[in-house]
Amino acid sequence: MTRVQTTLGTIRGCRFNDYDVFKGIPYAQPPVGIKRFCHAQLITKAWCGELDATQFSPVPLQPFNSLESFFSVHTHTPVQDEDCLTLDIWRPRHITNERPLPVILYFYGGSFVNGHSAQALYQPDAIVQQQDVIVVTCNYRLGALGFLDWSAINPAWDCNNGLSDQLCALQWIHTHIAAFGGDPTHITLMGQSAGAMSIQALLQMPHVQPLVHNAVMLSGILQPDTATQAQKKAHEFQTLKNHLAPDTPWEALTADTILSLMMAHQAQYGKSKGLELLYQPVTTLAMPFKANAPLSCPIWIGVTTAEGDIYIQNELKKLATPQFQKVVARAGLTIPEAHEIATAQQQRDYITKHYFHIPFQTYKKVLQAHTDVYTYTFDWSHATHPAYHSAYHILDVTFWFGRLDIIEAQGANITDHDRQLSQRMIHDLCTFAYTSQLPQRHIHYR
Repeated sequence: MTRVQTTLGTIRGCRFNDYDVFKGIPYAQPPVGIKRFCHAQLITKAWCGELDATQFSPVPLQPFNSLESFFSVHTHTPVQDEDCLTLDIWRPRHITNERPLPVILYFYGGSFVNGHSAQALYQPDAIVQQQDVIVVTCNYRLGALGFLDWSAINPAWDCNNGLSDQLCALQWIHTHIAAFGGDPTHITLMGQSAGAMSIQALLQMPHVQPLVHNAVMLSGILQPDTATQAQKKAHEFQTLKNHLAPDTPWEALTADTILSLMMAHQAQYGKSKGLELLYQPVTTLAMPFKANAPLSCPIWIGVTTAEGDIYIQNELKKLATPQFQKVVARAGLTIPEAHEIATAQQQRDYITKHYFHIPFQTYKKVLQAHTDVYTYTFDWSHATHPAYHSAYHILDVTFWFGRLDIIEAQGANITDHDRQLSQRMIHDLCTFAYTSQLPQRHIHYR
């Protein structure tokens, strides 16, 4: 065991040979009852006794996600609970207060409906074993609870509650990470997909910018809902609730009912393979962020070469052509002709190009005019293993976190080259966290 004394009280974590882990530390008040529809409130009151931080907390409410077991080593079904606003801290064991370490705060992806900090994919043991950095992961609210515009249902409630959770986690770290040996003036935000989009939204808020030293954004470009779009979705959700649970107050709805409402809401739009973000950040007067906005700190941003391959895995799993066109139209993209998206490969290629590569190139140009920008492309694949035939969306995260054991668990052989590639990516990540610079403007990982 290992203990850290903070201004909130003593926190007890787990000690391993060369690193410490503190799990399930509450950073915001439980978002339950009326608070389930409102912005997070930072924990500022000390707790009684010693906080046991040796186990992960429950995870946010979310529907089943088959990718979680694919990106895992062991089958595990975590407990879900609305009282989930916790963070986890990994640090090297041998640290001194004389040399505080840079901090990486990671936000998971999952289309704003799935993900949590206890996922095997996001456990950064390998990073803190290889480099002198502190890595923090956190839970934030998802789906309707995190990103429905509740103010359209009740003016006393809020929207962008998931973003408010992330902001609270950042504020908690800024206040308390020094007790763990971290440097609050060197916080790097890092996120993939929906996590990267969250960072783009957060960094447009003036009160957030002084808290962040730099940012790393993997495979995700923000396209927020307008107020009109968000209000429409909220009214749809309210109509569904009036049919499913007309006599139950919103604050008394069970978790299962909330999830049922979300499934019914998605059903109104049809299948989207995760391409359509039914719940996502909303631009408001209080949070006036927008797509392709310049950011104020050094940025490292990148994509994989075949992002779309994970969305449409084979001919049996492709979207019907009319549905694919509907999803594309609602995303504001040019609607392809039917013959251009008739096959699974055509749909995969369209997703890669129009959802990722073109937005990436566009955003890179915007950023370069305002701040220091570095880019990367991830192009690793395992030609002899069917699960890793191309560098698709999410696959690079296994290398950033050094979780090659997840790839091995699927029966693939890991080579020395693969291990060296992961070590190089982790080294580059930590170099950027320390210096906000990289030896090359663009890095090709393959």
